[in-house]
Amino acid sequence: MASTGFSQFWWMTPIQFIAAVTAGFNSGATGLQAPLTMPMLEIDDVPALYQGKQVRWLLSASDKFFPKLNAVSTLSNLVLGITCFLKRNESRVASEKWAFLLAAFGLNVATTVYTLGYMAPFNNSMRDSAKKLEADPSDAAAEKKFRETQVIWKRGANFRTIIMTSAAAVSIYTLYLDGKYLGMPM
Repeated sequence: MASTGFSQFWWMTPIQFIAAVTAGFNSGATGLQAPLTMPMLEIDDVPALYQGKQVRWLLSASDKFFPKLNAVSTLSNLVLGITCFLKRNESRVASEKWAFLLAAFGLNVATTVYTLGYMAPFNNSMRDSAKKLEADPSDAAAEKKFRETQVIWKRGANFRTIIMTSAAAVSIYTLYLDGKYLGMPM
């Protein structure tokens, strides 16, 4: 039977903590955008011109920040998952964690693929409509397209949040496994 072998993998816990926190933060921020931020930007009393400016700012800030968070979590889970897979016969911790770490990695990759493949076109559509509204605030077609895209974007963001939350939950579970072998009360 493999030893617990935890002491040789002490360095994994801080990295896994970072992966869990970044995945959780990414999930929470996206989770707040769809149900809280976007509805405020859908209020009919606020002109679409101003909503468009806010959405463009939100998307621009998100483009700079959130891919980095997802990259940290993705790479951390990949490195730790491969390490545990290779050491699974030497350590009970590694043998229990590797599948969960690679599952978290897969969920992080799914987040990226979903964002780039499904969400990015809606982001670009909202940006384009917002630019048209800035150029001509009376452009009814751009306003209609902008508002329709907001609704679709919100649904897509909710689904993306589920993927991200799942990645965070799996990452947190691997931290629980570390605590189990350290003899921490859980």
